[in-house]
Amino acid sequence: MKLPPLRKAVFRKRINRFVCSVEVDGRSGKALLRNTGRLRELLTPGREVYLRRKSSGKYAYEILLVRGDRSLVCVDSHMAPALFEEWVRLTGKPWPAEDVKRELRAGRSRFDLLLNGNILVEAKSVNLVKDGIALFPDAPTERGRRHIKDLMNLRSRFETCVVFVIQREDAVAFSPNYETDPEFGRLLEEFHRAGNTVKAYLCKVSLYEVKVWKEVPVVFNMTLRRW
Repeated sequence: MKLPPLRKAVFRKRINRFVCSVEVDGRSGKALLRNTGRLRELLTPGREVYLRRKSSGKYAYEILLVRGDRSLVCVDSHMAPALFEEWVRLTGKPWPAEDVKRELRAGRSRFDLLLNGNILVEAKSVNLVKDGIALFPDAPTERGRRHIKDLMNLRSRFETCVVFVIQREDAVAFSPNYETDPEFGRLLEEFHRAGNTVKAYLCKVSLYEVKVWKEVPVVFNMTLRRW
């Protein structure tokens, strides 16, 4: 996914879940943040960030990229489904995409993608990496738990899949974040053991483009202890 011209800024503080204080060319301002995660390891005072200009709304800019210790990190969580869709269309993996529908409501929830009329996909944005392992979530996620439960209830109607899009380059594997949300980890393991699809993909991130790069292993509790 090609990016528009970005403006370099300095992160100062997070005002609330969706608004941050930044410094652009020596002037203080506010920028939108499209991410409800904690991002504590990334959003630290003085951190280099890159802003995308908005075409409408209260704030002129939104934070798109953060300069991590080893990689640029895309923190726009809304991009995850589009990045995965782009990967599927370009590579035909893990399924050829003959037909793609977005934002499908099924049961109690709205899911990101419906592929070929029968593959229901929920794509999650991952920003946290510790010791080379990408982790989701970075805050307890009632919504994420509900999505997995609802997908399991829809198995009779669809092939169901959860995809984790790691929007940075410095991970070698993915794991549910048992420390932050043990129930999410338990549900994802149950989902996987029942024969549903769980995938994780690493992204290449630059100032000009964000794109899925390759699939990485998904490791669960028992596997993680031997990793």
